[in-house]
Amino acid sequence: MRSVFFVAASVACALAYLFPYLHLAGSWWRFIPSTVIILAIGTVLRGKGAVRCFGLAMTRRDLALSVALLALVLPLFYGVLSEVVVDEALIARRVLAPRAKVHQFFQVFNDEILMRAALLTLLLQVFPYPKAVIVGLALVFSGGHRVVYGLDGTEIGFPALTTLFSLGVIANALFVRFRHIGFGFALHYAWNFWRFGTRYYLDGRHLLEGETFNYLEGNPWVVGGSVVTMLCVCAAQISWAQRRSYSPGGRRGCQRR
Repeated sequence: MRSVFFVAASVACALAYLFPYLHLAGSWWRFIPSTVIILAIGTVLRGKGAVRCFGLAMTRRDLALSVALLALVLPLFYGVLSEVVVDEALIARRVLAPRAKVHQFFQVFNDEILMRAALLTLLLQVFPYPKAVIVGLALVFSGGHRVVYGLDGTEIGFPALTTLFSLGVIANALFVRFRHIGFGFALHYAWNFWRFGTRYYLDGRHLLEGETFNYLEGNPWVVGGSVVTMLCVCAAQISWAQRRSYSPGGRRGCQRR
């Protein structure tokens, strides 16, 4: 009975997560009900453990570092995207809609608590091989973009998929290392803050959202930067795992530091 309840709750969370993408288009608040439903289901299912399951168990130091990272990468990503737009000969028209930032915040928050923290936590309990889980979920993340935008007839190319895969690995590795979504959320939200607050035109034609991936995430400098960052994060993750393996306390698996 308990397993049936868990499956039903998981399906309900998935439906709550997907609903804003299928309906309520254009509503700035559309992701907020999903957030409330997901957190409520998690609380009923896991009790106080939902905080850790959703990657929300952060110390004040974790929270301060996450806010500092967000403050650092917001201007950095703005500069990167500005240079990419010039490099790709695009015309960018920023849409000044403050309430759209609320929508982006909760969209990213839902992604991080459910598709990052909860899913990684569950997968690592069933399949305790962090490297494989990190890479596998990043492949699903990048492939999911290709499938979703492919429904509109847009094909996301290999360079853009490489960037998406790299970003997925980075965020997954950060969660596995620190056991909270703070750093992954900061990077994810900072990119989306500028990335999806703009309409892009090429030769006077408004590009579909799927098409923009090939020009922005598919830009050689963005691809190269994301891959280098991914390799650095992976090297740090491997070094940390090796130190933990040979520490007096031995391996602690998925336990928080």
